[in-house]
Amino acid sequence: MVKTGFSYFGVRNPEHVRTDMQRMVREGNTLVLHTWSEDDQSYYKGTMKEIVALSREEGLEVYVNPWAVGRIFGGEANSELIARHPECRQYFNDGTPTPAACLNHPAVIEYLEEWTRSVCETQVDTIFWDEPHYFFRKGREELWACHCPVCRELFQQRFGRPMPIQFTEDVKTFREECIEGLLARLTGFVHKFGKRNCVCLLPDHFNAGTSDWDRIAALPCVDELSTDPYWEMGDSAERVQELYETYSRRVVDVARRHGKANQVWIKNYRITQAEEGHVELATRLACEAGCENVMSWSWRGSPYLSWLSSERPEEVHARQLAAFATAAQGGYPAVERPVAERQSQPVAAAAGIAIQPVGIPANAPSAARPQQVSPKSPAIPSFGTLGLASN
Repeated sequence: MVKTGFSYFGVRNPEHVRTDMQRMVREGNTLVLHTWSEDDQSYYKGTMKEIVALSREEGLEVYVNPWAVGRIFGGEANSELIARHPECRQYFNDGTPTPAACLNHPAVIEYLEEWTRSVCETQVDTIFWDEPHYFFRKGREELWACHCPVCRELFQQRFGRPMPIQFTEDVKTFREECIEGLLARLTGFVHKFGKRNCVCLLPDHFNAGTSDWDRIAALPCVDELSTDPYWEMGDSAERVQELYETYSRRVVDVARRHGKANQVWIKNYRITQAEEGHVELATRLACEAGCENVMSWSWRGSPYLSWLSSERPEEVHARQLAAFATAAQGGYPAVERPVAERQSQPVAAAAGIAIQPVGIPANAPSAARPQQVSPKSPAIPSFGTLGLASN
């Protein structure tokens, strides 16, 4: 049976949260994702622990994500990391500073491990690594990150030459290896606490995350693979169908190849009245692709975060609940596709070839491999322990 649920944020009063969690369960859902921002980490850590616990008490399986932490992960929250640590800033290739922290900087990795420790000390079930990516600007494809001193040094170690200004295949490889290396480190840290990991990957057209989903699914501590192919405001039903057919099938196929669970997110924010039918369409396509876990961003059509609010949030919520009910009753059965179609994306892991940790040759000595991290003593990695090795 398809599992369903919503993301939930903006409320930090446990009494009100419990009321909403009870309603979420009454409406037939079994999953909730609570956002945990830098603000929560600084000022609401105990409150968040209580919110996670009461959600479990009400019968919900709980996901938690690093909401806009460092602006490395997705979310509509402010980040203070580069204000506190300006040396950690991502830079565009033209030297322009960005408002995001560099995912390769040791101080950022230390912060992420401390965030992970805090969340894993709650009753959370799954850490949701939401859209790990480099900073980008829509419509400015000539700009890419990160070209900071740390990334330039790591690139020099990896390829034996300076990092170029142009976006090359080597830059693409380097960025994707760094995202993979960070996820390998963090998901391994989570497993030491006995919790699950779900990684949500951006669609390819953003060119800011990773395009090789198989390498992420092959990471041993990734338990679930997810994606969120949200449509843009004003997109047609045909565009929604293209996005959700393509990416729902892809996440299901990749996850199954690696024996992992799969998940797809449905857009429930900034929905205009004309687009309300897209909600049911996207849910149906996800289920027909074989998705076993379908969640919506966010609860009740996002009515109380005005920038995200839908035009008619309660109508959006009602349509999503109706689609979820149909899915739960088997009304959107998975459509079997030919084996050749399901295996259309060739990968080393699918062919039985072992995938090494990022950038590390198969015959590399053990000292060159990433250090094991104890949940009691996080280590700040040096260049040699980021999963990158020089040629």
